[in-house]
Amino acid sequence: MYNATLSQENMRVDMFPHDRHDLVIKIGILAHRGPGHRWDRNEWMLNLATNEDSQGSTRIPYGLAVDHVSVPDFLHDKDGLQFEFVPLSFGSGDKCLHVKLTVVRDSGQYDKNIMPTLALLNIVAVSCITRNFASATASTEIMLGIAFVEIGIRLSIDSRLPSVGYQIKMQRTLNQCFWMLCVLVLESNVVFFLVKKRGWEIEETDYVDLLAAIGALSFTVHITWSYYREKDRTTYDRIAAKVM
Repeated sequence: MYNATLSQENMRVDMFPHDRHDLVIKIGILAHRGPGHRWDRNEWMLNLATNEDSQGSTRIPYGLAVDHVSVPDFLHDKDGLQFEFVPLSFGSGDKCLHVKLTVVRDSGQYDKNIMPTLALLNIVAVSCITRNFASATASTEIMLGIAFVEIGIRLSIDSRLPSVGYQIKMQRTLNQCFWMLCVLVLESNVVFFLVKKRGWEIEETDYVDLLAAIGALSFTVHITWSYYREKDRTTYDRIAAKVM
């Protein structure tokens, strides 16, 4: 009789949606090799199958056939199974077989839809700074409108994010985009105050707007670059190419 358990030690999703995991199945012998017989580890050692054990039923004696495997929202390479014998956590001298399969999350929805939309909204918000200062209130309202759009995106995405007690990558990216918009709104209000209440010339505040726009665009590039940089392209592309 065989006992198999699926385990994944220290499972974390800090890098969602670019997280990868190693799924491990532990296989060991419990008892009863056949009717009326006790398992004798001295006589039958746990090992990979050989040609003699297969009795001609398979041409791959040192392997495990994995065909109809489905891991929702993840991509996997069924040819990438790894086998290793490790000592049992109890007993002396006994070993169990570890079968490990690497899976990566299919992040196409976030990479091709969500992230480009967030980056474009940030660029549109930055462009509002270039509006005529006579319409500064209107430009601030536009940026606030964009911020509310991002809040709606955040609420929609949060329902699909893993429920954990720490911040994950996608949440950090959404927060950074929202904070940048809030800073732009604050900058626009400060400039409006300087012109209307302190008597600054519009030409003087143009330099403040220019610096704010350059800083916001640079931060948008940093957010986007950091998001895609942390993706394990090598593993993802290799598995995606075989699946597709």
